[in-house]
Amino acid sequence: MRRLGYLALLAWPTLLGAGTLEEEWRHAWPLEVEAPAAAYRLTLTPEVYRSLHTPALADLQVVDARGRAVPTRVEEEPAPAPSERLQPVAWFPLPPPPSDTSRWELIGETDASGRLRRIESRGSAGDDAARRDRDASGAALVDLSGLDGPVAALSLHWDAEAPVDSLYRVEASDDLEEWRPLLARGRLLEVAHDGQRLVRRRLELGATSARYLRLRPLPGQPPIAFDGVEAVMPASPAARESAWALLDGERLADGEFHYRLAGRPPVSLADVVSDTPYAARWRLESREAPDAPWRTATRPWTGYRLGEPPGELRSLPQALDETRRDRHWRLLTDTTRPGPPPRLRLGYTPERVVFLAEGEAPWRLVAGSAQAVRQPAAVAAVLESLRARHGEAWQPAGACLGARETLAGETALTPPRDWTRWLLWGVLIAGTLLVGGLALRLLRRSDAT
Repeated sequence: MRRLGYLALLAWPTLLGAGTLEEEWRHAWPLEVEAPAAAYRLTLTPEVYRSLHTPALADLQVVDARGRAVPTRVEEEPAPAPSERLQPVAWFPLPPPPSDTSRWELIGETDASGRLRRIESRGSAGDDAARRDRDASGAALVDLSGLDGPVAALSLHWDAEAPVDSLYRVEASDDLEEWRPLLARGRLLEVAHDGQRLVRRRLELGATSARYLRLRPLPGQPPIAFDGVEAVMPASPAARESAWALLDGERLADGEFHYRLAGRPPVSLADVVSDTPYAARWRLESREAPDAPWRTATRPWTGYRLGEPPGELRSLPQALDETRRDRHWRLLTDTTRPGPPPRLRLGYTPERVVFLAEGEAPWRLVAGSAQAVRQPAAVAAVLESLRARHGEAWQPAGACLGARETLAGETALTPPRDWTRWLLWGVLIAGTLLVGGLALRLLRRSDAT
């Protein structure tokens, strides 16, 4: 009987810590997946952010059909893959270098902006011979003066009636007088065999802003008769769209307004919204707890709204010094503002959850807890392995949230009781009683003898 009592005492902390999903978590969402895959991803919604409790997003976990945690990771959405755009450019065939038996000169005509309008070659070998030389030289002058950005590469076009394999060099100039090497050797290729084709029509330039380029085959290399040139320019990456939380404020004093943010989004932008035209100098601060000191979130900025729709002018959102997930926000101004407090608009880029397809489907996302935390897992290493196998462009399969289910609700946000001190006191009292009992037993034996 005593042994059973001791075992129960030792197991007490374990029993107290063994909770269930319905007891520990605030909300759950069933997950709908596109197709069977090794890993899945989903973008966090405002509803999920509002359910979270911890600033570190530790109370966010994917579980399987039996309620067991599966490897889960919260990360930023990856930046959009860089893209390119092709811009046709003017180009001009060039004659070969002069020989001992013929002399030629190159005459170029540019407009006021420096764009090459006409190029003419003159030589003693005659016009027909010069034309044949141009066709056979494979050299070209490319005009980039009309472009509005750097050029990463040239995409060249030709009509390949026979296999093409040649090495070219590229030189750059801004005035058609002084030339500098840009690409020492670049291979152009188009071959076919057994129904398969291998084509390489690009000369990689890095990023050049030169106005003119000169292309020539290396000595001993066969010339290529080009019939078109395109400049490959890096396209501006598409900006990730921000989500916004609109907060109503409370006036604490003249020029001081307080706001409370529900949830844990990664706030990086701030904007002031007013129903009437205004111009004011703002400063934004934030803090996690009501009794914590305020921390500066932005530099002072001038916000305004002038005119009426549709021709109104508005100040741009202000970037925060760093990403914040604080609950409390304070807006300060030196300008007297009668009427209701302005609304505060906080912008953020939603993050995503990535989880591995372990356990039994269907999976669920659970969020919001002061008692449970996400289990550590090596998700990043597995994703790197999958990306190495499938290519750098590989991404986990998509998943989406179903309707929200309430589990423990607000009860899950109550911190668990600290039973440690009471347990220690219990062990101490039990030990004292045990020692006292042993001492009393020894005294009785001593009296009996």
